[in-house]
Amino acid sequence: MHQPDLLAQQQQSGPPPWAPYVSYPHGAVVWYAGTFWRCEDGHTSGYEPDGAPTNNLHLWTPVGSSGGYSAQPKQKYQQQPYSPQQSRPPYPQQHPQQGYNGHPPSYSPQPPSSAWGQQGYYNAPSGSSPGLFAPSPHRPYSPSDNHEKDDTPSSGETITDSKNEKERGFGKSGVSSATSFFTEKANESLRYMTIRKEVSDAKDKDELKHELKGKRVWRTGGIGIWSYSEDQKEEELKKKLWKDWSDDHDAQDWIKVAKERREFYDKESKGVKPLFMWKLVEKGQRLPNDALPIGREQDGAVLYAARAWWEGGIHLGKAGHHLISGASISYGGAEITLDTYEVLCGPINEPYLVKWMTYRHGEVAAVQGWQPIEGGREKDGTALLLAKGDYENGEHPGKCLINDDHACVGYGGGELWVRPFALLAYANSDRR
Repeated sequence: MHQPDLLAQQQQSGPPPWAPYVSYPHGAVVWYAGTFWRCEDGHTSGYEPDGAPTNNLHLWTPVGSSGGYSAQPKQKYQQQPYSPQQSRPPYPQQHPQQGYNGHPPSYSPQPPSSAWGQQGYYNAPSGSSPGLFAPSPHRPYSPSDNHEKDDTPSSGETITDSKNEKERGFGKSGVSSATSFFTEKANESLRYMTIRKEVSDAKDKDELKHELKGKRVWRTGGIGIWSYSEDQKEEELKKKLWKDWSDDHDAQDWIKVAKERREFYDKESKGVKPLFMWKLVEKGQRLPNDALPIGREQDGAVLYAARAWWEGGIHLGKAGHHLISGASISYGGAEITLDTYEVLCGPINEPYLVKWMTYRHGEVAAVQGWQPIEGGREKDGTALLLAKGDYENGEHPGKCLINDDHACVGYGGGELWVRPFALLAYANSDRR
């Protein structure tokens, strides 16, 4: 049967080595040339040796090989794909068959605070990593971390929150004050209540229609048109509503609704918002800063999960800065490139919110007692789940149908069936 693949189990010891073409946040600590280095200004590293810390003292400060960081956790997640030990040509030469637009991968993890030594190490996924990764957390994520104000008409939340880490009560020990503790508990309770209310609302046909028209954006995840329901009555309703809507609409209508969702997600608000969300990326735009790394190419280039309208359905595929158009989906045996699509985003500094459900050769994708992350829909309304699979020494995001024994991924202009495969799910139905 399927095996939960918890991201928290992928931990190693020591700080990450410096690597080229990685976006480092202020305060990041790396190992290079026999010593620790601290990032003084957020930037994307260049190719070695010009981009190395030793040649960029205005960006990096050497802090010694043993002193100053004894309080850091003795664990980290999988090693950066851009290892300085790898002998690789400059990045623009990596994908001659696809072309390259000149931008390096944009993975840019952001710590909950600038106290890097209290939060853990940031590391990109290796070949054996499921794709999502994060530093070791010291407190649960809560909506108050966004320091937002609620100005949406549908929300009655009135959460108060401090404006900086000092006001939140975090000192050098990294332990929150009693005020911060109870604020976070209140926020968690609010999210729990919002989930319960919206799960009930999602059973209402009119509420689902409002979602399709862009009049309703859910504040929590795992519900609505894009989420697969174990309750077959609910699932049949979602299938019918999507088919009816897609028969009368086209790609431009979908883009219009996707814009409404993105505006809601980007709008400053202290109300609850989904922890994971699909954000629209239009032609010429870069990926959002919170885009989730899901997989990688053979050479280590980061891949993200993408979805887009095609032939009346919303199909899943992959996105990356190195791809010519920005994204591609698989459909009808072909890999189709797109420059307007949605990309999966979420809190990359919290690994315990999701898990990969893995299926071996001969096993079929059956959802039992767990909630898949929102995916897409076929033209007839059949749910498509967010999947990934290994091919040619890379991990590629794709899609999977319920009860299929394979995932579909786009590669080299075609659509491939891959086994084994994994489906992305919420780790806990009360944390979404």
